[in-house]
Amino acid sequence: MQIQFVLDYRSPYAYLANTQVAALGAQIIHEPVDIVAVMKTVNNQPTPMCPPKLKYAGLDATRWARLYDVPFSPNWALLEAMRQGRCKGDLLSRAAIASQRLGVFAKTNDALFGAVWAGSDDLASAEGRSQFAAGRALPEELWAMAESAEVEEQLAANGERAVRRGVFGVPTFFVDDEMFFGNDRLDFVKARLQPAYEQIGNALVG
Repeated sequence: MQIQFVLDYRSPYAYLANTQVAALGAQIIHEPVDIVAVMKTVNNQPTPMCPPKLKYAGLDATRWARLYDVPFSPNWALLEAMRQGRCKGDLLSRAAIASQRLGVFAKTNDALFGAVWAGSDDLASAEGRSQFAAGRALPEELWAMAESAEVEEQLAANGERAVRRGVFGVPTFFVDDEMFFGNDRLDFVKARLQPAYEQIGNALVG
């Protein structure tokens, strides 16, 4: 079975889920989106717009990182650059789409999540992005392709599809057409992948 993983690199919970989802043993179809644009469309509010929620999310994400035994050290310089508009918020999702087109998504995906939530890479400047790509043996054209009209169109199409399917935040997962929202729903995703799940669901409906 397949898991469709709707993600944006600005989400700490998408980062946390990314460290675990491969262990579920299903094929993962990654769909990067501009989650801020999606949330605006569906009248949801990003966590940074609510200071108490933002404060709690930091504490909660730290707990999950400890549970998963994965590093968690937010790249505050990069996040602030995004907040101030010195780095486009959707840049990393566009880079992910570019990496899919270049056939290097797997290592780019992990590197991007690590850069935001477990590193200090400078992705706000052209020089920093170039060093990031070179240091991870990623194609030189990655960032240029991320700025292309084709990638912009794909990002918009991903967002439109997410809205149609009921997405209001990330991480969101789909198994067939059943939606699961949040890193804390991975156990439900795992259960959905089991043959017995469908049998139970049919019994409940009946």
